[in-house]
Amino acid sequence: MWRRATQTGGLFDDIGPLAHLAGDTLGMIRTGYAKWLTWLADVLPGAISELPDRRLTIVRYLEFIEANAHLSPKSQHLYASSTLRVLAACYPTVDWGSFRKIEFHLKQEADDYVSHRKDGRILSGQFVLAKSLELEAAAETIASPLKKALQQRNGTLLAFLSLIPLRRRTLTSLQLGESILFEDGDIHIVTNPELTKTKTYWNTVVPEVLVPSLQRYVSETRPWLMARGGAEHDRLWVTKDGMPLTGTATGTLIRNLTQDLFGVVISPHLFRDIAATTLAHISPEAVGHIRPLLGHNGHLTAEKYYNHATALEVGRTHASLIDSLKKDT
Repeated sequence: MWRRATQTGGLFDDIGPLAHLAGDTLGMIRTGYAKWLTWLADVLPGAISELPDRRLTIVRYLEFIEANAHLSPKSQHLYASSTLRVLAACYPTVDWGSFRKIEFHLKQEADDYVSHRKDGRILSGQFVLAKSLELEAAAETIASPLKKALQQRNGTLLAFLSLIPLRRRTLTSLQLGESILFEDGDIHIVTNPELTKTKTYWNTVVPEVLVPSLQRYVSETRPWLMARGGAEHDRLWVTKDGMPLTGTATGTLIRNLTQDLFGVVISPHLFRDIAATTLAHISPEAVGHIRPLLGHNGHLTAEKYYNHATALEVGRTHASLIDSLKKDT
């Protein structure tokens, strides 16, 4: 059933009802649905032979939710909503009204839940940028060519994220000549729809404060690392042997770097919170720039039109605000 739900194809092919979703979203939904099937197989193994839409009864749904009561409200909602989303998409004629009411209640609890997981890790964007640029500049004093190159890359990467907090998949997919463009002294970041959550093009200009470090990385550090490993490709971020940095490797690298530099672990995703928090602290007007900066499409406010700024303008606004804060220190 999962294969049918996610099947892609051409103009005359049957397209699955979930095929339009991004890979990361499908991954989360699949995890939730797999959780349901695993629980069902353990508790009611005979039910696995039933048709998928018949397996889910109100009683079983509530028991499944109760079995996950030890998890956070957000995890409980993820598993329950993912299960319902798959079945409702594959069996649209079934009346899922009662299930949706239960799922809506879980969503409200998840929305009201306050996690303390990020406490102490949402640092000032101004501070993160300054320390990252200091790390990059200090690379010049290192005698070892490899250590020098890696520190220059690391400082540039952290500074990049503090100003342009892209999702990890988008960050590691950036390519010179395609999503990294050099025009008239500016460096443009352009992402394709398949790399954004909103399925739209997103672009911004690299802030002036980051340009020297990024240019140094692109023209000196990256070519040196690639020559070291005999690598040939267009990906922006590379390993010590010049190969493209994977999402997993990037996450590990950033966690280790931030632990060493700031004393706390900051994941790539937390850089997005740092950017949003920095804007929110600047002024009430700055809050309007948060959602476009993070690439979000929907809104949770009561405003009919939350923000009409383009991604380019938002990127420039955030960068200039950070720059102004940096100059005030």
